[in-house]
Amino acid sequence: MTEGRSPRDSLTEMTELVLPQHGNAIGTAFGGTVLAWIDVCGAIAAQRHANRVAVTAAIDQVQFLAPIRVGDVVVLSARLNAAFRSSMEVEVEVKVEDTRTGQRRRCVDAFMTFVAIDEAGSTCPVPALVAESADDERRAAAAAERRAARLTKR
Repeated sequence: MTEGRSPRDSLTEMTELVLPQHGNAIGTAFGGTVLAWIDVCGAIAAQRHANRVAVTAAIDQVQFLAPIRVGDVVVLSARLNAAFRSSMEVEVEVKVEDTRTGQRRRCVDAFMTFVAIDEAGSTCPVPALVAESADDERRAAAAAERRAARLTKR
Protein backbone atom coordinates (compact mmCIF):
# COMPACT_ATOMS: atom_id res chain seq x y z
CA MET A 1 0.00 0.00 0.00
CA THR A 2 1.23 3.48 -0.82
CA GLU A 3 1.47 6.49 1.45
CA GLY A 4 -1.59 8.66 1.98
CA ARG A 5 -3.00 10.56 -0.98
CA SER A 6 -4.86 13.86 -1.24
CA PRO A 7 -8.36 14.26 -2.69
CA ARG A 8 -6.91 16.10 -5.69
CA ASP A 9 -4.82 13.03 -6.62
CA SER A 10 -7.97 11.21 -7.69
CA LEU A 11 -10.13 14.03 -9.04
CA THR A 12 -11.98 12.83 -12.10
CA GLU A 13 -13.95 14.79 -14.68
CA MET A 14 -15.98 13.28 -17.52
CA THR A 15 -18.06 14.91 -20.21
CA GLU A 16 -21.10 13.38 -21.88
CA LEU A 17 -23.41 14.60 -24.61
CA VAL A 18 -27.05 13.71 -23.95
CA LEU A 19 -28.21 12.04 -27.15
CA PRO A 20 -31.76 11.00 -28.09
CA GLN A 21 -31.13 7.41 -26.91
CA HIS A 22 -30.35 8.82 -23.43
CA GLY A 23 -33.71 10.62 -23.26
CA ASN A 24 -37.20 9.73 -22.15
CA ALA A 25 -40.60 10.68 -23.61
CA ILE A 26 -40.37 14.26 -22.30
CA GLY A 27 -36.88 14.92 -23.64
CA THR A 28 -34.94 14.65 -20.40
CA ALA A 29 -32.18 12.18 -19.60
CA PHE A 30 -33.15 8.83 -18.14
CA GLY A 31 -32.19 8.78 -14.47
CA GLY A 32 -30.65 5.34 -14.95
CA THR A 33 -28.37 6.63 -17.69
CA VAL A 34 -27.19 9.48 -15.47
CA LEU A 35 -26.66 6.98 -12.62
CA ALA A 36 -24.50 4.83 -14.92
CA TRP A 37 -22.36 7.86 -15.79
CA ILE A 38 -22.09 8.70 -12.08
CA ASP A 39 -21.02 5.12 -11.31
CA VAL A 40 -18.26 5.19 -13.95
CA CYS A 41 -16.94 8.59 -12.87
CA GLY A 42 -16.98 7.60 -9.20
CA ALA A 43 -15.26 4.28 -9.90
CA ILE A 44 -12.44 6.00 -11.77
CA ALA A 45 -11.84 8.34 -8.83
CA ALA A 46 -11.84 5.41 -6.37
CA GLN A 47 -9.51 3.38 -8.57
CA ARG A 48 -7.12 6.31 -8.91
CA HIS A 49 -6.97 6.60 -5.12
CA ALA A 50 -6.60 2.87 -4.45
CA ASN A 51 -4.37 2.11 -7.46
CA ARG A 52 -6.49 -0.95 -8.13
CA VAL A 53 -9.95 -2.07 -9.14
CA ALA A 54 -12.74 -0.65 -6.99
CA VAL A 55 -16.35 -1.80 -7.10
CA THR A 56 -19.54 -0.06 -6.09
CA ALA A 57 -20.65 -1.11 -2.61
CA ALA A 58 -23.38 1.44 -1.94
CA ILE A 59 -25.09 4.48 -3.32
CA ASP A 60 -25.80 6.41 -0.16
CA GLN A 61 -27.59 9.37 -1.60
CA VAL A 62 -28.59 10.72 -5.00
CA GLN A 63 -30.41 13.98 -5.46
CA PHE A 64 -31.75 15.02 -8.85
CA LEU A 65 -31.83 18.80 -8.51
CA ALA A 66 -32.61 19.99 -12.05
CA PRO A 67 -33.50 18.35 -15.37
CA ILE A 68 -30.90 17.34 -17.92
CA ARG A 69 -32.22 17.63 -21.45
CA VAL A 70 -31.44 15.87 -24.71
CA GLY A 71 -28.72 17.95 -26.39
CA ASP A 72 -27.14 19.10 -23.11
CA VAL A 73 -23.44 18.76 -22.43
CA VAL A 74 -23.05 17.12 -19.03
CA VAL A 75 -19.92 17.44 -16.91
CA LEU A 76 -19.44 14.95 -14.09
CA SER A 77 -16.79 15.46 -11.42
CA ALA A 78 -15.83 12.99 -8.73
CA ARG A 79 -13.67 13.39 -5.64
CA LEU A 80 -12.84 11.25 -2.65
CA ASN A 81 -14.30 12.48 0.62
CA ALA A 82 -12.91 9.73 2.86
CA ALA A 83 -10.93 6.52 2.85
CA PHE A 84 -11.53 3.83 5.44
CA ARG A 85 -9.88 0.38 5.63
CA SER A 86 -10.90 -0.96 2.22
CA SER A 87 -13.74 1.39 1.34
CA MET A 88 -13.84 4.94 0.05
CA GLU A 89 -16.61 7.51 -0.12
CA VAL A 90 -16.76 9.33 -3.43
CA GLU A 91 -18.89 12.38 -4.13
CA VAL A 92 -20.01 12.92 -7.71
CA GLU A 93 -21.45 16.20 -8.91
CA VAL A 94 -23.25 16.45 -12.25
CA LYS A 95 -23.60 19.78 -14.03
CA VAL A 96 -25.00 20.89 -17.37
CA GLU A 97 -22.69 23.20 -19.29
CA ASP A 98 -24.04 25.98 -21.50
CA THR A 99 -21.87 25.59 -24.60
CA ARG A 100 -22.27 29.28 -25.52
CA THR A 101 -21.23 30.78 -22.19
CA GLY A 102 -19.38 27.98 -20.41
CA GLN A 103 -21.66 28.50 -17.41
CA ARG A 104 -22.50 25.35 -15.48
CA ARG A 105 -25.56 24.56 -13.40
CA ARG A 106 -25.73 21.75 -10.89
CA CYS A 107 -28.22 18.99 -11.69
CA VAL A 108 -27.34 15.93 -9.58
CA ASP A 109 -25.33 15.18 -6.42
CA ALA A 110 -24.41 11.65 -5.35
CA PHE A 111 -22.49 10.01 -2.52
CA MET A 112 -21.21 6.51 -3.24
CA THR A 113 -19.08 3.92 -1.49
CA PHE A 114 -16.52 1.88 -3.40
CA VAL A 115 -14.43 -1.03 -2.14
CA ALA A 116 -10.93 -1.89 -3.35
CA ILE A 117 -10.51 -5.42 -4.65
CA ASP A 118 -7.26 -7.40 -4.94
CA GLU A 119 -6.26 -9.90 -7.61
CA ALA A 120 -8.00 -12.74 -5.73
CA GLY A 121 -11.29 -10.80 -5.61
CA SER A 122 -11.07 -9.98 -1.90
CA THR A 123 -11.27 -6.58 -0.30
CA CYS A 124 -7.94 -4.96 0.43
CA PRO A 125 -6.65 -1.87 2.26
CA VAL A 126 -6.57 1.52 0.57
CA PRO A 127 -4.21 4.44 1.18
CA ALA A 128 -5.25 7.00 3.77
CA LEU A 129 -6.85 10.19 2.49
CA VAL A 130 -4.77 13.21 3.48
CA ALA A 131 -6.84 16.35 4.01
CA GLU A 132 -5.30 19.49 2.55
CA SER A 133 -7.91 22.01 3.65
CA ALA A 134 -10.66 22.67 6.16
CA ASP A 135 -13.14 21.71 3.42
CA ASP A 136 -11.41 18.32 3.01
CA GLU A 137 -11.65 17.79 6.78
CA ARG A 138 -15.33 18.76 6.81
CA ARG A 139 -16.07 16.37 3.95
CA ALA A 140 -14.22 13.53 5.70
CA ALA A 141 -16.15 14.08 8.93
CA ALA A 142 -19.49 14.11 7.08
CA ALA A 143 -18.47 10.94 5.20
CA ALA A 144 -17.63 9.21 8.49
CA GLU A 145 -21.11 10.12 9.80
CA ARG A 146 -22.79 8.75 6.66
CA ARG A 147 -20.73 5.56 6.96
CA ALA A 148 -21.68 5.10 10.62
CA ALA A 149 -25.36 5.60 9.77
CA ARG A 150 -25.12 3.10 6.89
CA LEU A 151 -23.39 0.49 9.08
CA THR A 152 -26.04 0.77 11.81
CA LYS A 153 -28.73 -0.08 9.23
CA ARG A 154 -27.16 -3.46 8.46
